[in-house]
Amino acid sequence: MLEMKEERSPLKLIDGGGILESLQAIILFIIPILLILPFVILRIIEITLANYIIYTVYILGTIVLLKINSRKLQDIGISTKGLGESLGSSLLFVSILIIILVVREGMQVTPELTLWTIIEQVIYNFLFSGLGQEILFRGLMFFSIWRWKGWKVALVITSVLFGFVHITKGLSYIFGTMIYGFVYGFLVYQSKNIIGPTVAHGLYNFLLGFLLS
Repeated sequence: MLEMKEERSPLKLIDGGGILESLQAIILFIIPILLILPFVILRIIEITLANYIIYTVYILGTIVLLKINSRKLQDIGISTKGLGESLGSSLLFVSILIIILVVREGMQVTPELTLWTIIEQVIYNFLFSGLGQEILFRGLMFFSIWRWKGWKVALVITSVLFGFVHITKGLSYIFGTMIYGFVYGFLVYQSKNIIGPTVAHGLYNFLLGFLLS
């Protein structure tokens, strides 16, 4: 597997492929949102169903683009290499964040939860929301822009776009998710692995977006 080192990464393509792959990743980010947004605004479909559709497109679209560009999952950080570092640093960050928020907000377990609801939320948060966002932003997009313009530019662009994908939750939430995206992105830069941030992202969403209130 090719390795990356600072700005002069061996993955920076001479033929300009980094530019093309970066544009593909950004288009994959934008198109599903633009197509599904009118249906949400008109209340034809609910936001949860819209998210399922968008995240499914992100996951499948990423796989298709990898195939088109003759790349492997390792090229977007899905690998056993660096897995321990990725999981350890990501879960430590999210655990500290969750403890701070729970203590500050006095959060408790949401009452009257059913087993089916818990299973449904585990599937949604880990396999769709967490994976769907991380495989695109910290996977396909981050590594594509890294090959094109370097990891620092990739970190800024993916963090900003990650923030704006949460625009429906308000300005403060956008800035908050930009910061989370920046941390996740830096952890990916350090470990060259997105599995840790993917698991941590799903855990954060499951606990603070569903289980605790």
